Amino acid sequence: MIASTEARRLAAYEEGAGDLLALVKQDDIIVAHIGKARLALPATLEQSLRPLIGHWIAILRTDLPQREYLFRIRIEEPEQ
Repeated sequence: MIASTEARRLAAYEEGAGDLLALVKQDDIIVAHIGKARLALPATLEQSLRPLIGHWIAILRTDLPQREYLFRIRIEEPEQ
């Protein structure tokens, strides 16, 4: 298990992007394995992020009161 001290917290208006590989719950945070990065995020985001494992995502931290984290998701469409 990765220690939360190895996971990085995003500053306001900083973004982490890449393939969401895994989520690890630790105490009151989740550690999101995004590409080679490990991001410490609030545990309240787990339900929103868990279905996105395996997809490319970008997580932006803001200073907006009710929208502290915003997501962009790239879901590949099947070729026809």
